[in-house]
This record gives sequence, C-alpha cells and structure tokens, in this order.
Amino acid sequence: MGAKMTEESLPDRVILTTQFGQYDVAAFDGTNHSGLQPLCDKVLVLCDRAAPETEGGILLPDTSRESTTMAAITGVLIAAGPQAFAYDSHRLVHWEGARPQPGDRVFFQKYAGFEYFGRDGQMYRIMEDRQIAAIETPADDGGQMTAAY
Repeated sequence: MGAKMTEESLPDRVILTTQFGQYDVAAFDGTNHSGLQPLCDKVLVLCDRAAPETEGGILLPDTSRESTTMAAITGVLIAAGPQAFAYDSHRLVHWEGARPQPGDRVFFQKYAGFEYFGRDGQMYRIMEDRQIAAIETPADDGGQMTAAY
C-alpha cells in the first residue's frame, strides 16, 4: 500500500466535484503536446482526470480512477479541425455566435468520442464538434466557478 497523501505532498490543483466524482481540472499551457491534430469537424479535448483520493482521504485504485475519468464531462479544448464549429449539429446552417477556442473549458457528452494517450502521457478524447455542449464562462466575482451537474 502507498503512503497517504497529505496536503503538503499534493501539488496545487483545482478540484471539481460532480455527480460522477471528483476531478483534477486539466491545465493547458497553450501548446498541443498530444502529437495529434484533429481533421475535418473533430476536436481534441484534454479531459479532467479523476482525483487520486476521496474528500475523506481514501486513496482510489487505478481501475476506479480510470473508469471515473472515462465518465468525465469536462475538460480543456486543445485543438479543433478546420471544419469544427463551422456548421450547426445537423450540418445544414452555418454556425453563428462565439466558437470554442483552444484553451476554453468545455462541457461534453459523457463517454463522448474515443480516448487517446498522447505523446505526453495525458489522456485525450477525440470527438465531433457537436458533442461539445457548452463553454465554461468565468464567475462574475472573478472567483472559482462551482458546478453542480
């Protein structure tokens, strides 16, 4: 068994709590380190990963973390193909309004797309642009946004 993590041993991280579990919020430095560039209407999302332990301090096994990570519905848009967000979900009408950009925090369908482990060892999801449901907007008070979904 591994040693219990303490607050001092944990890196600074943002935890997001959803009905599916707790997640370490994915960070994006502005560069696509995955080794993939999406084509056509596909997008590449760096998923939030399941937290290594529960709020009560119980360490979670890797298999549990992996299945919880697959259920993630949030992440960071890393890259988008040239046709992504060009048309509505039926591919009939040109997209109107703001388009998600790399670096935006996005909400997507549970189990959307397929997983890919990038050159950097991170888990990404490759999915169609229409599987992105929303872009997270900053809280009005400039503080951290809390989500209940």
